[in-house]
Amino acid sequence: MLRPWLPLPSIIVLAACGQSGAFSEKGVKDPEIAAPALATVALVDAAPTTPPASMAAVGPLDNASALKHWFERLATLDDGGSNQDVRVVQFGDSHTAADLESGTVRRSLQARFGDGGRGFVELGRPWKTYIQDGLKLPGMNKDWSAEHGKLEHGRFVGDGCYGIGGVCLVTNKKGAKAWADIVSPSSNVELEYLEQPQGGTLELFVDNTSALKVSTKGKANASAFKAVSVPDGPHHLEVQALGDGDVRFFGVSLDRNQIGVVWNALGINGARASTLLQWSEPHMADQIQHQAPDLVVLAYGTNESADDGSLEAFERQLVDVLGRVARAVPSASCLLLGPPDRAIETSTGWMTAPKLEQVVEVERAVAHAAGCGFYDQLKAMGGNGTIAAWAEETPPRAQKDHVHLTRDGYTFVGQAFADDLVRAYAAWRADKGMTPARAPTPRVPNTAPENHDDKPPANSPFVAIPM
Repeated sequence: MLRPWLPLPSIIVLAACGQSGAFSEKGVKDPEIAAPALATVALVDAAPTTPPASMAAVGPLDNASALKHWFERLATLDDGGSNQDVRVVQFGDSHTAADLESGTVRRSLQARFGDGGRGFVELGRPWKTYIQDGLKLPGMNKDWSAEHGKLEHGRFVGDGCYGIGGVCLVTNKKGAKAWADIVSPSSNVELEYLEQPQGGTLELFVDNTSALKVSTKGKANASAFKAVSVPDGPHHLEVQALGDGDVRFFGVSLDRNQIGVVWNALGINGARASTLLQWSEPHMADQIQHQAPDLVVLAYGTNESADDGSLEAFERQLVDVLGRVARAVPSASCLLLGPPDRAIETSTGWMTAPKLEQVVEVERAVAHAAGCGFYDQLKAMGGNGTIAAWAEETPPRAQKDHVHLTRDGYTFVGQAFADDLVRAYAAWRADKGMTPARAPTPRVPNTAPENHDDKPPANSPFVAIPM
């Protein structure tokens, strides 16, 4: 059921994947220009609920009762009643892209509830400084190029079909290679790509052995997924294009044959909430639905706090994005992750950017109106002025730009976030009068029959998993 305050247009018309050039007048444009003025009405008309006192806030976590669905899914792990992972999708900016904070959250929750797998990662270098927790030495040759939405003259150009990570690799050249060492243990590797009428062949190598070949040719442009089982453990992954057509490669999802938490960190350097509005909504819905998240996290605000755009425009963008999420996965819980502290230099020294505090309050209000949780990272860090103090520490927990944190800083905030989520879950269990939790049980390994249309090459040790 859709959240009642989120608008659902009677007709949705968006550019199809594979079309070149700018979006048409019926497509998505610059959200500050084209987004309807919905947020103010939504916030005024929203009917807030009254959660139990113990669930209203847990430290910096506001409206914790909004995470009910996610808590219920965690309880199935604790109580041994599930054979499905509990999945989280986090979209965000450079803080998420670094995957230092989200990596800390992932490891902490997996230690508590079970390791369901690393989740989605890109191979190669979708951008020069691409890093992810559990991934080493990513690279690609010059035959690949990265593609993502761009803003030109107030209009988004591109077809909006870039995969769940928001940046895809494209090529039509034989021998195009992209690779990475995956340190996190994996039992299943899923290729994610675009089927298209002129599609070529993509081959996956696992530990230098050919594991799967897929034709990306299809009657129409569509998201596609093919998986192969591998021995549980770390792996070197590489994809190659055979040069017999166009290939658009989104990345890989890494899973394990045991149940637990999967926390996907989908950040892009420089991203704003409006970045998600650059994507084709049907494509975005396909991608999110395939991940089947129990919780969707939006982690924006840092870049918006430095922009000239109005707070009203930012509010509308958040409303629009949450509307897309609710239409795609209406049963999932949602959480807005407020930005960490950001300081500006003044004549009297470094001080928290005034607009950052306003951005935090906009996110808090939208989260409450939308029925989402809100986590106040500024409060979790220690409040105004924290990042300036952290930058002067030895060793520092903040970088000299007074925007980004160091590994130590992200680890501190990530652990606080994970701890507060677990505390809120424990409070929810107590409010329900639930019995003490039990340890999660192993998931039954996939025993699906081999997919003979896309099976591994002869003598391969890997098994294709039909999707």
